[in-house]
Amino acid sequence: MEYIKNEDYEYITNKYHDTAKPFNSFEIFIRHDEIFSPETGMDGDAIKQGILDQDNLIKDLPHPIRKAKALEYVLKNTRISCDRRDIFPAINSVDRPINTTLIRPWKNEVFYNIIPETGKRRDQLEKDGIVIIAPDYDHSVPYWDRVFALGFYGLLKESEAIRHLKVRTDEQETFFEAIKITYEAVIDFIGRLEGQARATEGSERLAAALKNIQYNPPATFYEVLLLDYLYFMISEHVDYMQVRSICNFDRLLYPFYKNDLDNGTSEEQLRSELAYFLLQFAAIGNYWGQPVYLGGDKADGSTQINELSYVFLDVYDKMGIYSPKIQIKVSKSTPKDLILKALDMIRRGRNSIVFINDEIIRASMEKAGISSEEARLADIKGCYEYSPFCSIETGAAMYLNLLKPLEYAMHEGKDGITGCFCGNSSPSAEEYKSFDEFYAEYKRQLSLIIEQTMEVVHSFEGYLSYINPQPLLSATFPSCLEKADDALRGGSVYNDDRIMFGFLADSSDSLTNIKKYVFDKKTLTLAQLRDILDKDFEGHEHLRLKLLLDKDKYGNNRELPDFFAKDIVDYICSEVCGRPNMPERSGTWNVGFHVARHSYKQAPKTASSPNGRLRGVELSKNISASMGMNREGATAAILSATKIDKTKFTSDASLDLALLPSAVKGEDGLEAMYGLLTTFVKRGGHAVHINVFDAETLREAQKHPEKYGDLQIRVCGWNVLWNNITKEEQDGFIRQAEALV
Repeated sequence: MEYIKNEDYEYITNKYHDTAKPFNSFEIFIRHDEIFSPETGMDGDAIKQGILDQDNLIKDLPHPIRKAKALEYVLKNTRISCDRRDIFPAINSVDRPINTTLIRPWKNEVFYNIIPETGKRRDQLEKDGIVIIAPDYDHSVPYWDRVFALGFYGLLKESEAIRHLKVRTDEQETFFEAIKITYEAVIDFIGRLEGQARATEGSERLAAALKNIQYNPPATFYEVLLLDYLYFMISEHVDYMQVRSICNFDRLLYPFYKNDLDNGTSEEQLRSELAYFLLQFAAIGNYWGQPVYLGGDKADGSTQINELSYVFLDVYDKMGIYSPKIQIKVSKSTPKDLILKALDMIRRGRNSIVFINDEIIRASMEKAGISSEEARLADIKGCYEYSPFCSIETGAAMYLNLLKPLEYAMHEGKDGITGCFCGNSSPSAEEYKSFDEFYAEYKRQLSLIIEQTMEVVHSFEGYLSYINPQPLLSATFPSCLEKADDALRGGSVYNDDRIMFGFLADSSDSLTNIKKYVFDKKTLTLAQLRDILDKDFEGHEHLRLKLLLDKDKYGNNRELPDFFAKDIVDYICSEVCGRPNMPERSGTWNVGFHVARHSYKQAPKTASSPNGRLRGVELSKNISASMGMNREGATAAILSATKIDKTKFTSDASLDLALLPSAVKGEDGLEAMYGLLTTFVKRGGHAVHINVFDAETLREAQKHPEKYGDLQIRVCGWNVLWNNITKEEQDGFIRQAEALV
């Protein structure tokens, strides 16, 4: 591999996984104990027991102190490794020991002892396939500007200085003491790593960098990469708060890069340092990928894209990896050649890239009352989400099934699979006199589900900082220090909650078919359709195909289904956006349309639907057409998706676009891709990512996986290898590719 020696590549890719063992997407945080010497620390399982033993002695102390002491224990005792084949250290505790020993039991205590009725209600909602609700520790972004400017020791010093001015209560004392314990532990840990590096032949440069960043801000490109990596590893894997952006890479790291160049460091060395940095995240192997973003605008409207932006893409391209995943802020100022470079990577299979419309982000945020400067510097995080600095965007992960209220409206308020009453009665199928009556009932049931979801979240979000206190993250937020309060308990500037609504295309297409075939054409009655759906179309395959193949499908620029998609989104926004959440958090509610893997997870809990989908078949993703239903091409998909007013909510609405390899060949093909992207941006789309494939290649890859070991696929908000997804998922992409012909 260019920039990385072969022996180094083999070592690094095995740091956190044994690549010789079978791949399991969801058993990803497994220690690779063999590369760590017992002399450097304790066995990982012994560390977990040690956390429990220590915590038993201090169980009367507040949770922030107990968690900080647990982090201190892990960092003192975890095995570490430095190796001449790598310029970054290895840390054994990749398996999130504090989560299993403290956070998970504290969460269970809240849901099943402190507020058991909430726990039961949440479990029932999830069991019924209505909504998935869980405390969300997956979408934090530290204030990277301050982390890089101050370093760990500088953040600690600032916290202690404010502590002497702010502390008035025991809770405030606890808040600052937990930060002190946490950051002193991190600083001591860097000292441990430095000692290990000094004792390791060939790691002298690593030792020198660690020595500097132990008590100082980073001074070089390599040191800022090292600091970024260490914060990530400690937060994500020890402290258990996922870091959902490495940072606005080109904006923040360019000064370090440029300074090194000016002081005589060769560009080749800097490229090599970047490659070793990126490979760390590929080696960790998080199924959802590790986000990093490029671009944005400066205050004067000029682009943040710089020399490092191009170097980043070039190095990534040559490495052939699919994590980190790259988000590119696109606006009028973004250089065309940078966009073309990224599009060319995508058409050659380097498709772990999503384009984010920076201008629509700013418009939606400013409309919601966020300042133009905060909107301009908004973090891109997770898959395509965005938020201002110093914000906790979600207190709970919520994925609401838009097909469930349809089931209830057709079944007198009962579940279409189990027949259980949902608690909100609807008219019988025979009673609806018009489609408008039926659609109004669908919306009413949707509103009731939304209310139930909010009630559950409001019951437990006051316990978020009890379950998982955040001294490491909170110290990076000036607002937390000023308020002397945890980031999860209202210390952040923005403390919003978000409901993610799934399966918009399936719902829009189903409503379209009900209107057309039941109320307009009167091909069958609603009661007959209900009974057919209850039997999973058994004996009615001809009707199923008629419904499935009807041309009025969302994603094809058709008036009726596109109307329903837009109207549902507008209705949801009117019901949710801007509503206050818990007083302690002082935030508001927001919505998004990202489904993650719930297209598959909720499919078995969702009855057959009037769009011709069978029970258990995957559900539609994001704001994209149902798999295989975009038959009119990419432009039609863009026109459908951009009818949705993205300025009504400040969260994600991503379009998954598929293109044939033959359509993107040569200069004309690249320009065609650019034209599609600019059309999407100009029409106010939020985010778009692209797969370039054909059905024949995918079928061949399914039959002969050994020949396609490096074939990447964009699944939702992340990339995976084709061979690492299920046959069900593969079949869905094949259907999508077949529709392109």
